Amino acid sequence: MDRETLLSEIDDGPVRVHMNDGQSVVIEGHRDCAVDSMTAYVLYRDDADGRIKAHWLSLLAMTRIERITTAA
Repeated sequence: MDRETLLSEIDDGPVRVHMNDGQSVVIEGHRDCAVDSMTAYVLYRDDADGRIKAHWLSLLAMTRIERITTAA
């Protein structure tokens, strides 16, 4: 995955990023994600304690991006 592709997908709303190790991470939007040339730094709120935490995601390990749609 490259930086421009990830950023353009985030422009259109929340996405689920699938990694090559089988994990997936939801990115709600630009407010929750900073992207450099090799890494996406994704903020999320932990369900257990409510604290804000972060995932470091390698762009090279991303296999696909899935758009998250909400039912109307």
